[in-house]
Amino acid sequence: MALLAAVAAMFLRHYGVSPRETAVFATFVILGCTVPGVLLWRACRGGSRFAAEEMAAGTALGHVITVLTYVPARWTGHPLFVLASPVMVITVFLVVPRLRRYWRRTGDITRVPLACSWGGAALVGFVVLSTASGFFRQHGLTSPGYLRPYVDLPFHLGLVGELKHHMPPTQPFVSGEPLYYHWFAYADMAAISWVTGIEPQTLLYRLFILAASATSLMLFFAIARRLTERWWAGPAALAIGCLAWGPGMYSWEPSLWAGLLLRDDIAWRSPTHGFGMMLFAAVVLLLVDLLRRQRPGVAPWALLVLLLLGVMGAKATILPLLLAGLLVVVAGGLIAGRRPHRTAVMAALATLPCLLFAQLVLFGGTSDGMVVHPWSLFGTVGAEAASTPRPTAVLVIAVALVTMFGRGCAWVGALSLAFRRQTLCDPPVLLLAGIGGAGIAVAITLRFAGDSQIYFLHGAAPYLSVVAVCGLRAMLPERVDRRSLIALMVAAAVGVAVITMVGEAGGASRPTPEDAVRRVIGPFMLLIASGGVCAVGLVLAGRRRPGLRSLSPALALAFVCGLVLPATLLHARQMVRGLPLDPSTAVIGAGTLEAGRWLRDHSRPDDLVATNSLCGSGDGCDERHFAVAAYTERRVLVESWRFTARNHSIAARRGLPDGSVPFWDRPRLAANDAAFHHPSAEALRRLHDTYGVRWLFADASRDRPAAGLERFARLRYTAGDCRVYELTN
Repeated sequence: MALLAAVAAMFLRHYGVSPRETAVFATFVILGCTVPGVLLWRACRGGSRFAAEEMAAGTALGHVITVLTYVPARWTGHPLFVLASPVMVITVFLVVPRLRRYWRRTGDITRVPLACSWGGAALVGFVVLSTASGFFRQHGLTSPGYLRPYVDLPFHLGLVGELKHHMPPTQPFVSGEPLYYHWFAYADMAAISWVTGIEPQTLLYRLFILAASATSLMLFFAIARRLTERWWAGPAALAIGCLAWGPGMYSWEPSLWAGLLLRDDIAWRSPTHGFGMMLFAAVVLLLVDLLRRQRPGVAPWALLVLLLLGVMGAKATILPLLLAGLLVVVAGGLIAGRRPHRTAVMAALATLPCLLFAQLVLFGGTSDGMVVHPWSLFGTVGAEAASTPRPTAVLVIAVALVTMFGRGCAWVGALSLAFRRQTLCDPPVLLLAGIGGAGIAVAITLRFAGDSQIYFLHGAAPYLSVVAVCGLRAMLPERVDRRSLIALMVAAAVGVAVITMVGEAGGASRPTPEDAVRRVIGPFMLLIASGGVCAVGLVLAGRRRPGLRSLSPALALAFVCGLVLPATLLHARQMVRGLPLDPSTAVIGAGTLEAGRWLRDHSRPDDLVATNSLCGSGDGCDERHFAVAAYTERRVLVESWRFTARNHSIAARRGLPDGSVPFWDRPRLAANDAAFHHPSAEALRRLHDTYGVRWLFADASRDRPAAGLERFARLRYTAGDCRVYELTN
């Protein structure tokens, strides 16, 4: 891990992060999160496994404590009081004699086998740095690299600025609009920015997700190891979850649309998802222990409640998945033993209040534009397959069938558990299977604003990968002799040969809307037929050679792994080359960063800004513009209303796309427009006296303001296409 950290530091240096910033960030994470978190984890959970697991779990717990401390600290106007929690924890564990022993590792200390240790570290480093490289290339920290980010990133940056200066937070892009959102990740970054002095942009675009992703992967490693009691399961779960694609039966789409449904860079595109998955993994790791203990005691439950409080505001998709998984464990206990699993019931009762609080308070009781819309997730896939914005229903059903088959092949071990009742009924396995099943069910049944139902699938995918490893553990023989190993390799080779033949038969050109259904279904049916022939051959071989009969399930798994292998290797090669740049980008005017930071440094946190960088109704521009609030760290009268709860509600009620909803406060929009396009003493006085605007931020790259604006407002700063004006009484 030390080598991995050194490589990451050099990697960050190459992409514009100074060694000082990296060192200061690492110091805060270690002393402010990891050390106090590990101490509490050891004291409450009891026992010890291996160092990387404790460090990862302690880091996740430390971030929860940071957020829960920062909220009251910021609310009372003393954000640096966030340091009180790590100082207090460390002091208590130094002063109290019976707690000093937790500075040393306790319990069952195990050493990771060298091959698994290096293999796990290599996979974590490869996945994190390869996904980061593509993101870093598109998101520079200075001009011109920051001018075309992924379209949602300025939105996230604006919320970090909002949480840095205000508690409770509101929407900084529309003054006065409530913020019904999972905002704990932004509070965490705001706290780190206060303590370290690192710019929020550097945290968001470089440091925060890099560390959170590495921590999450180490926790998934630990969960797989804990469930199977096999060290190889950790690297296997990471490989399946991060690298495996479905069978590449189309040469024109070898990923089987995995790049649309399970993006490699999802944590970078959505920092709330990256942060939430880190905390979620710590919760699951703790629950695995609780579900297998007879009498866990009070301390682990206190630890679980603390983690649930952090998950509550980290990502809206997590608690529903967790509750669904716990209910599956309860149902499994009722079916298998005619009584519910006591620990699962207690965990569900602890989860439910957190879910209700999140829904009613943090999310304001809104549905976020949720509608029941089965198969909507595959509409984008069908459009991509046929290169048409309006795929037919038959095509959508076809790609849904093929896609689910492909993911089933990647997670074939999970499907094999249906034939291993003893393993399937293990409560932790049931928990993970329930999480995975709920994620898939919600993703293919409901539709949220901006197709956000995809995050349910992303939240479930790592746990389905761990369940798949549990299935492999149950299906593979304990010891594989030389003859059996040869048979398994032959079965995998046959799978590779079959998928190669199917891919070549499907043609290399992308389908047209007219022949898309035939081009999608044809190779799929050929693959099913080929697989059927191989299955019949396996049955016949088992009859002639009884020694192969007991190996038949393992041979079937090896065959499916052979089907998946070519596309998986192609995926790994693409990750080595770096992920392609995202075409969905925002356009930020030159000078926005410089002008925004000048305004931040010369204004008060409560000062209100008005800008011309917005879209009116039907003017044809992309209304997802958040850069003014992002770089000024100030609230804006109106900049973009696209991601507000009210916008989502109106869109769902009227059946409109999210981007087609006009702004509901037309007088405010008219007053804002008059100040920039028809400036007068009266227009600017109305903006100042009625709405409380103190500053004007004009961006000529989007909409050039009227020439006479300087007669009524004082020009204070110019950078690139941007000008900052101050309104005086």
